[in-house]
Amino acid sequence: MNQEERMYVVGSQKITIQEEIIGKRILDIGGGGEGIIGLCYGDRVIAIDPRKDELEEAPDGPLKIVMDARELSFLKNSFDAVTSFFTLMYINKDDHEKVFREIYRVLKDNGEFVLWDAIIPEYDGSIKDIFVIQLEIDTPIKIIKTGYGISRKDKDQDVEYFISIGENLGFEAIKVESQDKVFKIIFRK
Repeated sequence: MNQEERMYVVGSQKITIQEEIIGKRILDIGGGGEGIIGLCYGDRVIAIDPRKDELEEAPDGPLKIVMDARELSFLKNSFDAVTSFFTLMYINKDDHEKVFREIYRVLKDNGEFVLWDAIIPEYDGSIKDIFVIQLEIDTPIKIIKTGYGISRKDKDQDVEYFISIGENLGFEAIKVESQDKVFKIIFRK
């Protein structure tokens, strides 16, 4: 069996990033790779990623720091906004609450946590054990076509899953946008 036969592929999903994130200081969780948030918001962003190679690949503009989102090295109330752009799908579900707790800690009062991610169905044990989502991201700078993939095992997630985690830790979900297999949730501290 080849890798392509194992892929559960979600066709192209369109996302538009606008000048919507408030504040002077934005923490971007998982800001390596395409570095979408850093590309859009430049030097207002501190992009963290546990992988140095991913940060080196990201566009210039933000301050880039190798760091694990489960243990942020920032003081309480340091950021006006925190973002996560298709990052939580790569973090073990057992660690999601810990990441949310850290985000809550470093976010200023009334600050916003903006989360974009994919709806990943529960793994059914089939040969299609790799989840792949293709994205077309319309940013103020350029259109980016990319894709993300992970093992489907123990990775199921949806909007309600993340809202539940956030609200249990004190966040308020103030806006939810969902289309096909992608979503954006804006939480307020």
